[in-house]
Amino acid sequence: MTEFQSRKDFFDLPNGMIYLNGNSLGPLPKNALAAAERTIRDEWGAQLIKAWNTAGWMDLPRRVGNKIAPLIGAAPGSLATGDTLSIKVFQALDAALKLRPDRKVIISDIENFPSDLYMAKGLVDLLKQGYELKAPNPADVARSIDDSVAAVLLTHVNYRTGEMYDMDHMTKLAHEHGAVMIWDLAHSAGAIDVDISASTAEFAIGCTYK
Repeated sequence: MTEFQSRKDFFDLPNGMIYLNGNSLGPLPKNALAAAERTIRDEWGAQLIKAWNTAGWMDLPRRVGNKIAPLIGAAPGSLATGDTLSIKVFQALDAALKLRPDRKVIISDIENFPSDLYMAKGLVDLLKQGYELKAPNPADVARSIDDSVAAVLLTHVNYRTGEMYDMDHMTKLAHEHGAVMIWDLAHSAGAIDVDISASTAEFAIGCTYK
């Protein structure tokens, strides 16, 4: 039995079914029901609010983050899980702008995932401090980065075409111009080799359902 076939045994799937939908609702792991029942009965039910500490709920974002970290080349303790990808885009970009308070330009690309651009535009409109979002074609992103740029927000792999940015090169270019680098790894984490630590990017975000 191959490793791929043995992995299939961890999930509840009807006999003869080939299930390829993994982006929003993957197959149920066989141990998920027991884990959920244990959490509800033994932790929430028996320990109530104390379970945040006694059952380790408070540490779950870091514990889960440490399991994800090897997929993107992140150091232990440097990654945490949170709410949605879009919210994390918003928060990372807001933090990046605060790191460069004298700059007003955000660079992305016109083919970036629509919700990433939506969150960036929403932050610009919310702050009302003269920020500008520029979204050129992917081929023009590198030449659009100059010393006026506060942050560069790019998705590593284009979800439409599969084209991939050179992470190390683009991060180095952003840093050469004093900009903060933010990578959306939603379409690359777990699918291709990623070494976010080697790239020295300040922020990386992604989604967990893949």
